[in-house]
Amino acid sequence: MSGPQVKICGVKDIETALAAARAGADFLGFVFFRKSPRFIQPEKAEEIILDLKEASFEEGFALPKLVGLFVDAGEKELSEAPTLLTHFQFHGHESAERCRELGEEFAVEIIKALPVSEPDDVLKASEFEGAADIILFDAKPPPGAGRPGGHGVSFDWSAVSSYEGETPFILAGGLTPDNVADAVASQKDHSGFVGVDVSSGVEDAPGKKSPALISAFISSAKGA
Repeated sequence: MSGPQVKICGVKDIETALAAARAGADFLGFVFFRKSPRFIQPEKAEEIILDLKEASFEEGFALPKLVGLFVDAGEKELSEAPTLLTHFQFHGHESAERCRELGEEFAVEIIKALPVSEPDDVLKASEFEGAADIILFDAKPPPGAGRPGGHGVSFDWSAVSSYEGETPFILAGGLTPDNVADAVASQKDHSGFVGVDVSSGVEDAPGKKSPALISAFISSAKGA
């Protein structure tokens, strides 16, 4: 299936992982941030990944890239992450130097999330050239929010037009099966755009993913 890459974030069970992988998801995200309703224990994520890997071999679907999401995590927390992760995604105050160091230390690629509400926010991405492998432009959380993402709010996608960096980027924040095609279309002329990320937009309730919504989201994104 062609089109932009799709990341399904906040996976908490094997049913969700299988539904996403079978539908053509390119990335699966596991949230290791305790304040999130999508938090998962590292051991549970490891079990899901091993089961998914076995199903991938048996059924012949491609194994998605596997992403661990962290917010200002310490060395202990990072070292407890599943060994099969391909990417670390950072949603906190991690500096470019920290991102670069951790990517090398854990032999993973780095996704750095940056909150956006206006074009000037996009300029911060320049700090992460050479330190992050992918930039994730996400909507700024509502005032007083206790976590940096997963709120189902979006931002004006045209703000990303000011981005001129070399690092590829993906869009996140308030995406759903109903609006993801518009989000993809809004970036069709931007050479840096490579994909979209969704969490709450494919849920029936916070932390409870819907296989039907996941399938619809992936179809809409890749068909845009």
